Amino acid sequence: MSFFLPRYVAMLVLRMVGAPRPDGKTHRAHSAGANYTQGFTERYSLVLESIGPERQRALTGVGILLRGKIMRKIAIVVLIVIVAVCGIGGYVYKLRLDQAALAQKTAPVVKVEKGTIESKVVESGSIDAIKSVDVRSRASGRLKQLFVDEGDFVKQGELIAIIDPLEIQLQVDQNRAQLSGAKSGVARTALEIEKTRINAQANLAQAQRRLAVLKAELEIQPTLTDASIRSARANLNTSEQQLRQLVETTQPNERVATDSELREARAGAETASRELERIRDLEAKGYVATRQLDATQLDFERARSRLERAQEDAKRLEQRQRLAREQAEQAVLRAQAELDRVLANRIQDANKRREYENAIADVRKSEAALADVQILQKSREQSQASVAQLQSQLSDTERQLRETEIRAPMDGVIAARFLEVGDLVSGLSAFAQGTTIVRIEDRNALQVELQINEIDVARLRLEMPADITVDAFPNDTFKGHVKKIAPSSVSSNLQQAASDAVVKYKVEIWIDEVSKALRSGMTAKCTLVTLSLKNVLRVPREYLGQDEEGYFVMLAPEKAAPGAKAKKQAVKVGDLTGAFAQIVSGVNEGAILARPEYKGPKRQGFMEAGVEE
Repeated sequence: MSFFLPRYVAMLVLRMVGAPRPDGKTHRAHSAGANYTQGFTERYSLVLESIGPERQRALTGVGILLRGKIMRKIAIVVLIVIVAVCGIGGYVYKLRLDQAALAQKTAPVVKVEKGTIESKVVESGSIDAIKSVDVRSRASGRLKQLFVDEGDFVKQGELIAIIDPLEIQLQVDQNRAQLSGAKSGVARTALEIEKTRINAQANLAQAQRRLAVLKAELEIQPTLTDASIRSARANLNTSEQQLRQLVETTQPNERVATDSELREARAGAETASRELERIRDLEAKGYVATRQLDATQLDFERARSRLERAQEDAKRLEQRQRLAREQAEQAVLRAQAELDRVLANRIQDANKRREYENAIADVRKSEAALADVQILQKSREQSQASVAQLQSQLSDTERQLRETEIRAPMDGVIAARFLEVGDLVSGLSAFAQGTTIVRIEDRNALQVELQINEIDVARLRLEMPADITVDAFPNDTFKGHVKKIAPSSVSSNLQQAASDAVVKYKVEIWIDEVSKALRSGMTAKCTLVTLSLKNVLRVPREYLGQDEEGYFVMLAPEKAAPGAKAKKQAVKVGDLTGAFAQIVSGVNEGAILARPEYKGPKRQGFMEAGVEE
């Protein structure tokens, strides 16, 4: 004790001058006196180590000298310090009790009451046309004319632009010429096929008939030869008999009648001539009248006409008989020739066999020629395929020629013009999107495209009404409805995925009544009421607690007595929003609620007594 007191006195001195602790920290007010004693001891040891042996002995001597005189004073000081520390601790405790009581007395309370519960989804997006078309061309070339500008209204089918058609027109002409040549080739092939078929069929039929005849002749050749000889001899005998009968009987009989008629006519003519001479002499002498001379002259003319007819008949008879004799003689000659031929056929049986074999070969050759028609038909089909291909090419180039005239695909407004006259246009194909010439929008139907997070999008439904406000017209509110909710989330790049983990979905809000003042690209804020409950029991969300047993509220004590605690009451809740909770059962309207104690994670950053860190 005698050694501790000098140390304690020295420690008091060092504390008064603010000497540092061995661990480099400073002291604060503490509620335990033992900690102060330990700190003083450490501080005193540090001082002794820092002042050296001589000063230590001096300090110890001073302590011994002062021990007797100041012992009482030190005891008084220590007592005062202890009393002060105890007083301060009691004051702090009392202060905390007062603060707790004040907090309980002044803690905010709410009353369970009926009201409206609403939940809204508010999101901003940009206005865009529901229907817009980027007008492109299937034809490539240089833009020759452009008839519209941004802001112009166009009707469907209206001419917008023209691409220089020169090159495509040349292709059309070339394809037409090729198609015409191919069609001519097909027509020639068709005629050749028809001609070949007719000739082949005729040759085949002729060869088949000849073969049939030769086959029949070959089968009955011996009998046919004998019959032919008998027939030829009989024909020869008949012809000779007819010739003899004609020469010896028929023609002489015909000449007898004709000769008799000729003699009678000649005699009558001579008699009439003599009578006419006699009457003329008498008439000259005046013995007969002139009338009798005329009658005699008439008789003479008749006799002469009869003689001429008889002579003509004799001449015709002679010609007819000569012709008949010649025909009969020719018939005899033909019959003799036929007999000679038939007699010669007896030695031609071998030749007939060869003719039969040749006829068989001719039939096969004709059949092969008819088969060649099928080959020509295949060639014609190939030519027709070429014609179809060329026709398709011509149709395609004609379509390209028509598509050099760019026409509006729908009614709308020219929202953007991307090219100028003289610019090159790349055609639309399976491998290229083509060059956009203009963009047409239908301003009669507009929409707002939103990207809403997955929590809010679950509360949306199709046809849900929406209030739309536009920054450009802050005093106007437009009505709309939910038209489309995307089934999949909006894809994002890697950087967005790393910085923003919120999953969003695309939602389309169609504006019900479109104003002409609205433009594509304007920023619009859409408000959608997802929940609206009227005249229901509600409490603020911060007055609703939840534990493993479910939801509860804290009923405030009726009297704010010191130490009075709120009573826990289980409740059944309905819909929840960020501000209010619907109370279905558990408490009645008018109940006073206290805020539940926070039992979440430990809060950091509050002041604590003790050593500062």
